[in-house]
Amino acid sequence: MLVLTACVSPSAAQWDEPSLSAPPAPAVDWHDDTITAGIQQLPLSSRSLEESQIDTLQIYDLPALVDLALHANPETRVSWEEAKAAAARLERNRSAWYPTLTAMAFGQYFKTSFPIPGGALVSDGHSSYGGLDLAWTLFDFGRREAQVDAGAERLNAANFAFNRKHQEIAYRVASSFFAYQAAVAKVTAAQQTFESASVSSASVQAKLGKGLATRPDLLLALQEQAKSSYDLQDARGSVLQAKADLTTNLGISPSYTLKLIDLSKLPLPAGLEPSVEKIVDQALEQRPDLMARLAELRARAAEVKKARAEFWPKFSLGGTIGNQYWGNVRTNPPGNETYSASNLVGTAMLNVEWTLFDGFERSNAVHEAEARKEASRAELEALRLEIMRDIWKAYADTKTALEKREFALALLKAAEESYAATQESYTHGFSTVIELLSAQKDLARARYTEIDSRATLLRSAATLVYASGGQSRGDLNTDGEGLGRSLP
Repeated sequence: MLVLTACVSPSAAQWDEPSLSAPPAPAVDWHDDTITAGIQQLPLSSRSLEESQIDTLQIYDLPALVDLALHANPETRVSWEEAKAAAARLERNRSAWYPTLTAMAFGQYFKTSFPIPGGALVSDGHSSYGGLDLAWTLFDFGRREAQVDAGAERLNAANFAFNRKHQEIAYRVASSFFAYQAAVAKVTAAQQTFESASVSSASVQAKLGKGLATRPDLLLALQEQAKSSYDLQDARGSVLQAKADLTTNLGISPSYTLKLIDLSKLPLPAGLEPSVEKIVDQALEQRPDLMARLAELRARAAEVKKARAEFWPKFSLGGTIGNQYWGNVRTNPPGNETYSASNLVGTAMLNVEWTLFDGFERSNAVHEAEARKEASRAELEALRLEIMRDIWKAYADTKTALEKREFALALLKAAEESYAATQESYTHGFSTVIELLSAQKDLARARYTEIDSRATLLRSAATLVYASGGQSRGDLNTDGEGLGRSLP
């Protein structure tokens, strides 16, 4: 069977809207050009991932890691392919506006026998037919229009979901990046603590040799040294786990060793937008998943329209044209004559199809479509409330993290001064080994607290950006233009 199509209404210009298409590549955000005209996209490189994406000599900052993840993580390709499938479904829906032209051909051999008085009438021969069949729906009271509208809205929903997937991956990369860098920083802090414990043990050993310290003092110092060595090995193990989480979110193998920017070099947020309501309003305007829910609501409203249109008739045009051929037809009796014939045949019809009663199937279809639309409306409201809750929580967490950061810095400074003073005092015999080891442990805890406060602040800021629907690259930037500035 051969199917040919011809273009009919609606106009081609209406169908060439830039927004009614899938994203251009799995690592490129989708933009509705009716809203964000002029934004250019960067296509995905045709080279392999090993050749074009992973550079083991580059020092990766957060934007570079996010860009790597958007290219390497297979989840971006999943959402991209789903958007492409939605675009293809839309084109399938649009095909209902076109006529269908079908080429048909068949051939047969026949032999018939009819009893007649005194014998039988026998006829045999072969025949063939070839022709074209045209079917074209002219008017259907909005069925096709509603179906196309639903497909267009579902394509928009898929594109918005694609954008939200980019934001989700960027957020996961940022969170795991901060966790990994915090783990690396804790290794450095644990190494410093181990070195301090070793110095303390050596100092106590020296005093014991001069008779200025007791063996229990030495055992306490050695115990603290062993504890710091254990903490150092535990911190190194945490780095391996954090690396596995980071590479998983990047979409690459943990066997890759990437050079990353140091946590201490990451700029911290300078402050918060004083009004959380402003952030909520911004999120309700730009969250892609909320826009996707809204598009789904519109799609279901179009389905209600289509279900109601089923109560009306459909007008269609149909026709066939072809050639019928009979060859070597022989009839016996009365003789053995044979003949052949070829005729041009054709039909043209205007059809009206109107279902008058169907056991209330159409009525229930309308009720089902309306219920699905109201369910979608409720889902939209539930997501709106969830967004508001997440933003309020992220805002409070970030505000708390900013305040805790100041206290962590003050704690670290005080612990460093206390340890230095206690060590000096112990050297001159004015402090006990217990006081020295206590100051050493307080300094170790203060170092960990400072590292945790920095990582927590960065994660809280990233969570607030993600909850507000910030862009996957720009708002998670760490070059002074993203997290390193006042948050929204």
